Amino acid sequence: MAWIERYLSVVGVKVEVLREHGDTSLVEELMDDFMAVLASLSGRFHPLRSKQNQRRLLPGDAAARLEMD
Repeated sequence: MAWIERYLSVVGVKVEVLREHGDTSLVEELMDDFMAVLASLSGRFHPLRSKQNQRRLLPGDAAARLEMD
């Protein structure tokens, strides 16, 4: 039992594990974390990339109006 579980049991708190790690290796756990970070970052960069493509494809005057938004 981890130290936090021992401490919480002393103060009367019951710990329930919702998701057991099971037989996942450290590499698999690291890859899961990496994929979560990658998905989060790609979601943030997608609107930026879309704005850049709009500026590149629009004529000069329309691109300037897009800059003001």
